[in-house]
Amino acid sequence: MKNLILLTLLFACLTAFSQNNKKTDWNADIDYIKVELPKNHYNLYMIKSEQDFYDGLDDISKIQNQLSDFKVAVKLQQLIATFGDSHTTLSLKPFLDYNKILPIGLMWFSDGLWVQSTTKSNENILGAKLIEINGNAISEIIDSLSTISAIDNQASVKKSGPKIIPAIQFLEYFGFVVQPEIKLTLEKDGETLEYLIHPEQMNRNNMIRVLPNPIPLCYQNTRLPFWSKVLKKENVFYIQYNKCWSREYPPSGYKGDIQKLPSFSDFHKTIVDSIQLNDYDKVVFDFRFNGGGNSYQGTKLIEELSTIDKLKSKGKLYVITGRDSYSSAIINIMDFKNMTNAILVGEETSGKPNHLGEIRSFKLPSSALSLQYSTKYFKRTDKDLKTITPDKVVEPSFTDFKNGYDPIFEWILKQ
Repeated sequence: MKNLILLTLLFACLTAFSQNNKKTDWNADIDYIKVELPKNHYNLYMIKSEQDFYDGLDDISKIQNQLSDFKVAVKLQQLIATFGDSHTTLSLKPFLDYNKILPIGLMWFSDGLWVQSTTKSNENILGAKLIEINGNAISEIIDSLSTISAIDNQASVKKSGPKIIPAIQFLEYFGFVVQPEIKLTLEKDGETLEYLIHPEQMNRNNMIRVLPNPIPLCYQNTRLPFWSKVLKKENVFYIQYNKCWSREYPPSGYKGDIQKLPSFSDFHKTIVDSIQLNDYDKVVFDFRFNGGGNSYQGTKLIEELSTIDKLKSKGKLYVITGRDSYSSAIINIMDFKNMTNAILVGEETSGKPNHLGEIRSFKLPSSALSLQYSTKYFKRTDKDLKTITPDKVVEPSFTDFKNGYDPIFEWILKQ
């Protein structure tokens, strides 16, 4: 549940980054990108040519003196995005202005984009569906914002769109906003609402939010990398895998005490022993919030699970997927598909079965922006799939969310 609260504060966290007023030597940075990105990337030219890359950089170089640092950085990121690797990105955070963030936390459900959190001064729009911004349809805005990153599928849009919309600089960049005061068109309680909203910092002291009531199982421990629970009444073993890292495989660049991280080896043994010692009606692995890490530990667990006879019959093993399932989580979901008879349930994944990854990064010499890039290609299928589509697609609505109802898990229980 704490993770859900942190989600609503996503853009408030941007206050850690101040507006960079120093004029950058973009020619130096562009020249550096021209050399270093193709040299270090696994294969930058999988869908577009080297000439496309050079021409794109030259076009930006010609107009960079006419643009703010933020706009140059966005154009560079847009160019990089056209080369189709969602793991290869230029960080724009140092150029984001925390004074130009709308105080709304958005969540995308099957029935649209909803205001899940805001400030007390904007209480009227809490729990409303966002339809337009300054008369521009949300679909049109999303189409423009989707050019900022490499979009593999519709799940990628649902994942990234709600996070970007509140940043006024992006809305200004695409011409949707020309002044600080912004008009939102919303629907609430069956009525259309026109609402003027201003930038405001959202924090724990002034934030109000719609929280599920009761809190469903899937939201109870989302900050933990992995955890499990036996549902005795239903005779179901529920395992939630939120992060592909652990004491054995710490996050990239982790500087804390590794011994304080949970052990996946211990977790692995606990899972296998519990399944071996009990005759559960169903075993459920929930990947819907897992954005990746290191796939190896998950693969080893799934390999052992694939040898357990009681899990081999169809209908015993379920895997929940979602729009946040990405990177190494995709590899593990494909492990389940390829090694077991698991039934996949939930939403399509934002990650592709075959994808670039294992990222590294370098900093640009003048702007000091960080550019991360892929160093490895992961192939898990011979098909050119843009997403993993579950066997049973189930998408929660906003009503499901606020009423604490998880239609994905409920569907599994009914089988």
